Amino acid sequence: MAKSLTPKHIALRICRTIYELNAQDLHWVPLGEVCRRLDEHHTKALDAALEYAREHELLTCSPPPVHSVMLTHKGVLAARGKFKKSHRDSG
Repeated sequence: MAKSLTPKHIALRICRTIYELNAQDLHWVPLGEVCRRLDEHHTKALDAALEYAREHELLTCSPPPVHSVMLTHKGVLAARGKFKKSHRDSG
């Protein structure tokens, strides 16, 4: 099955990756490390996913250009598969 390229799905993959790296420790993670773990390049699709995650309060991002990200409480819930249905449907 191919990877989804929608910002919502990429954002959730980013959240799960950060969660795997840091568990529930809410620490900044370099975006380069996230890209390596996802085996993805930093593209416009990734930027759109970061914007989606920021707008839905899943991540906190460093100022543009984004070099590091941190999960929020909602991001931890999303990574654990407990993201509210209302957020899954929007976007």
